[in-house]
Amino acid sequence: MKKTEFLTELARELAKRNVADAADVMEEYEQHFAFKLADGYSEEEIAAKLGAPAALAAQFQAAEAPQRPGVGSCVLTKIGLGLTELFGGLLFLLLAAWELVMAAAAVACGVCAVGLLAKLGLFGLIPAMPYGCAVLLALTLLALGVLLAAGCVWYAAFLRQLVRAFGRFRHNVLARSKGCAVLPPLPAAPQLSGKGRRTLRRVALGAAVCFAACFVLTVIVSMIAAGAFPFWHAWGWFGYQG
Repeated sequence: MKKTEFLTELARELAKRNVADAADVMEEYEQHFAFKLADGYSEEEIAAKLGAPAALAAQFQAAEAPQRPGVGSCVLTKIGLGLTELFGGLLFLLLAAWELVMAAAAVACGVCAVGLLAKLGLFGLIPAMPYGCAVLLALTLLALGVLLAAGCVWYAAFLRQLVRAFGRFRHNVLARSKGCAVLPPLPAAPQLSGKGRRTLRRVALGAAVCFAACFVLTVIVSMIAAGAFPFWHAWGWFGYQG
């Protein structure tokens, strides 16, 4: 069954059963198709895994019937979710902190590269070296900065999707405890468009290759210019003068 056929039949079944918030349910299943298609699954595979639209609509109809779930079960579920949210919140804070670290590193690489190209000492943070070596090192840092920036973009998409997936998990756990129908789970992998994913992959790959090549070239040229393998000693870095 194709995506359009599946969603059309699902909408018809939801309307037949007078399911409340049918538009929200349809939107969730449309997003589910979009996520799975981005992961490489075919429309037929996604529809087959979801099951018959009539069965799905029947679950939401049953969810509207008066329910009297066990009080103890609901209380235990809420306590468990509270603990999960506590540890999950701490985890999300740590992940967000790592995103800031990556972003700061990317900015630092760019600043140092500009300082090298403009012959700026930046308060003594950039050690002295021949300008040709400085240019190569600047290119190396620029490539590393671009690589880190691409990583930041991917990581931000991953973190956003992880939060959304956790929210869906929480919703479904509460729905099950109340005897209500659940929505399809969300994947934790970053949900980027096909074009965005290809562009990010090309940028990251190009930056990685450029970084590796420039790094090796910088080391070789620096050793030749300094006339010694430990060129950093020859140039007096780290307070050592060879």
